Amino acid sequence: MTKSEKRRGYDHFLNILYIVCGSFAFAAYFLYFIKLLMWTEGPLSYIAAILAMLVSGIPLFFKRIWEKVIPQKVFFVLKNIFAWGMCFYMVTFSILCAYIFGTNSMQTHPEDLDRETVFVVYGAGLRGERPGSVLRKRLNKMVEYMEAVPGSVCIVTGGQGPDEVMPEADAMKNYLVEEMGIDAKRIYTDPKSNNTIENIKNALEIMEEEGISDYTIVSVSNAFHIPRIKLICSRLDCDSEFILAKDPNPYAMFAALVREYMAYGKLFLLGAE
Repeated sequence: MTKSEKRRGYDHFLNILYIVCGSFAFAAYFLYFIKLLMWTEGPLSYIAAILAMLVSGIPLFFKRIWEKVIPQKVFFVLKNIFAWGMCFYMVTFSILCAYIFGTNSMQTHPEDLDRETVFVVYGAGLRGERPGSVLRKRLNKMVEYMEAVPGSVCIVTGGQGPDEVMPEADAMKNYLVEEMGIDAKRIYTDPKSNNTIENIKNALEIMEEEGISDYTIVSVSNAFHIPRIKLICSRLDCDSEFILAKDPNPYAMFAALVREYMAYGKLFLLGAE
């Protein structure tokens, strides 16, 4: 095979990589952006989604234009950077998904817990003054365990989002008391936290203040969220068991995984302190 034939073969492979991986990245953040239009998370999420769509979409959709206006050697270098960059994203995204679902094969059961247990439920958005679908699933799962473990308590944690009428923690407590029949004395609230790191830190502070710091901690969330909770807990030198709530529909699940990818990136860059 001549040098020119090898170059043509590599260029053909690069074009396939360019299209497949670039399309995957653009589709991932486009779907995430649509999710943001339905369930607002704040301005930074919009900025991240739009920037990601621009980075993946502009080179992908305007490739022929750039090929004409940019010198051939420069364009070849840029095409390599984009194709392999998008390939890195797709591969690491797939690895993250495998890690998330691979670490959730085991969860604690009611019979494994004693009376001195505190369940920590993480906020996930409201619909008016009521918990949204994902959050209700987390709360309902926790109620099953609280009923099976007499004497246990819970901490509902979550602040007020930009499009929410009240803090998530307050809405969660109202739901548990008014609709699920949980005694209000068994519920502690953290209405100030804005992310998972703050959820955990504030829950630990509440446990210290209420004299229950020696209780077994059980985190209640979805499969896509639990591994990050466990990672943050380990960085904060905190032990937590976990239970899994029912996962959302496939579209919402995929959008959540896209968000988790960004959250892990932020966690590794900024840490949990």
